[in-house]
Parts: sequence; structure tokens; C-alpha cells
Amino acid sequence: MKIERYIIGNIQTNTYLAYDEESKEGILVDPAAYAEVISEKIKEEKIILKYIILTHGHGDHIGGVKQYAEEFKAKIIAHIDEKEMLNRSEFNLSREVEGMDISLEADIYVKDKDELKLGDKTLTCLHTPGHSHGGMCIYGEGVMFCGDTIFKHSIGRTDFYGGDYRTLINSIKDVIFNFPEDTVLLPGHMDISTIGDEKRGNPFV
Repeated sequence: MKIERYIIGNIQTNTYLAYDEESKEGILVDPAAYAEVISEKIKEEKIILKYIILTHGHGDHIGGVKQYAEEFKAKIIAHIDEKEMLNRSEFNLSREVEGMDISLEADIYVKDKDELKLGDKTLTCLHTPGHSHGGMCIYGEGVMFCGDTIFKHSIGRTDFYGGDYRTLINSIKDVIFNFPEDTVLLPGHMDISTIGDEKRGNPFV
């Protein structure tokens, strides 16, 4: 699976474009804003954008969703427990971080351990609440898109709507840390890491 990282949006969010090189089916994870460079890459590589996957519903992760969904006819994926946040801008803080009210409805709401297919590859949705009610990670091919659940030697904030510190720590220890230590973590902000590095060097866990 080929993965490209783009740092976009008002607070430097990691947006990921990933696709199966054989089938050309792809996903866009957490499109913080619409960026022409991403659109051009999709067209240049002839990627069939199948899904736009949201690790959670905060405004700095959803600013470009509607434009990409319309342009590429992709299905929007979110965890069922994130529905309320996506629907209501006062909960997703879109005005505060993006300067506009954003309300979204996912095409497909998933639950823990639901699977998505990209060609012959399988992506697994993992419910990891704590940063928000419906926060989730997506695992496949030795990588994990982990949103704002865990960062390199840090963790996501828990003082927003739906946040809870103990729940977040449990999500990290009981879900994320159950995967192999060489699993690459692709967070919503900051640098890429691995599970092994976080087990040894993250002061919060």
C-alpha cells in the first residue's frame, strides 16, 4: 500500500492519501482542508478514491471532506459514536479552528473491528475513544492511522467535548499496544512513530 502524507489546514493536520498500487483503490484520511496538490495526485496516479475516512470529527480533520467527496464520489466513513460531533459544529469546533461551521453526515458509520477493502487488502476499524466519543484508528498492512489518540511521545487532548483521559489511556494500552511493536503509527499531528517507540518513550503511557 502506497501512502502519502500532506500537512495542511490551519493547525498543521496530517492528511493521508493511501492506495493499493495494483487495484488503484484508495482512501483519504482526515482531509483537514481542500488542497489542490492532493486532488492532482489522485488524478495523476489514476486513483479510484473509494473512501474518505475520519479518525474523528474535530474541525481540523474535516475541512476538506465535502469537496473531496463531491469531486471523487467517495464514501465518507466515520465511527457511529462520532455522528453527533459530525452533525453539530458547536461540538466539532469547526468555527474555532477553520473559521466556518461544518456539519457532516457520513455515508457509512462503522463499529469496532468493521473491515474495509482496498483491492485485496483489508483495513480494520478500531474504536479508540478518549479524545472523542467515536475516535478510531484504522489498521492495515503494518500501519495504523491513529488520528489524535496518540502522537509521537504524546497523546491527544481530553478537555474537548467527548474527551476523557482515563478512556484515552485505556484505548492506547488495550487496543493500540496490542499490535506488533514495528507497526508504524500515522498520527493526526506531529511526526510518524512506531508502537515500540511509544511503549518505550511515551511519558503518558
